[in-house]
Amino acid sequence: MKQLFIFVCSFAIILTTGSVLVSALEKQDDLSLPTGTMTLTAPEHSQTKMSPVVFPHSLHLKFSCKSCHHEWDLESPVKGCASSGCHEKLWASPPQDKPSGERKIKSLTGAYHKACLECHRSQLKEQKANNKQKTAGAAMVSQGSAPVTCEACHPEPHAEIVNSPDTLPIPLGALTLTAPEGVEPKRPSVTFPHSGHFDYTCQTCHHEWDGKSPVQNCTVSGCHDQLESAEKTRDINDPKNSRYFLAAYHKACIQCHRSLLKQRDRLEKSGVLDDTILPEYGPVACVECHFEN
Repeated sequence: MKQLFIFVCSFAIILTTGSVLVSALEKQDDLSLPTGTMTLTAPEHSQTKMSPVVFPHSLHLKFSCKSCHHEWDLESPVKGCASSGCHEKLWASPPQDKPSGERKIKSLTGAYHKACLECHRSQLKEQKANNKQKTAGAAMVSQGSAPVTCEACHPEPHAEIVNSPDTLPIPLGALTLTAPEGVEPKRPSVTFPHSGHFDYTCQTCHHEWDGKSPVQNCTVSGCHDQLESAEKTRDINDPKNSRYFLAAYHKACIQCHRSLLKQRDRLEKSGVLDDTILPEYGPVACVECHFEN
């Protein structure tokens, strides 16, 4: 398989027209996110009888990057799965050919089948469990499930090689979140570590994003374009404030941070003290987000 495009996916903030709310701060570098379809082929030095896999990358942007790119550091270019030091062997070596103590790395075939099939089968199981009527359930499974059979991924005759050139730029590093034009802020702007949120899916924050179009600013017309809170209340959970920009940010960020903090507290109280297991959490106090640089 040839090296894939350089890409990342989660929490993409694209600077577009509309009220200015986001600006790049520490890094100007972008990564290019492929939004179309790509073809997964065997490495050039390998031979296989199976046809290449046409992979709809854009349909998988509802998952975090690390779901598949498990070794990615959230900043560097994403390498092809068959690059040196990763899943570079198409097939697994016989047990007797593997030196004792060598790190266990799955073959490319094994890695793809484990990652893809396990996820697809899990989704299929969920769909079946959620269907109350067998007839309706069968219809839903046939229309909306990801493939789980050999011929569904490796069609005969071989599918045409397709690599869409469509991409979106994804900002790395930190961004500065500022108040919309026309609003007099009472607190300093927020330094937002965009790259630090790539463990989450884009739609966790950009809940209206279609997975292809440029991500619109949060305060564009029709979204969170309300510059003042509803009369007599600034409650972020009040439905009247659903379009209030301040409520939208605080609800999305603080509720997530508090949820992670609660998870961490529960684990620590149960005796789990390993930082590699405990979830990281973000700031939950005003001055932790709104501080003077």
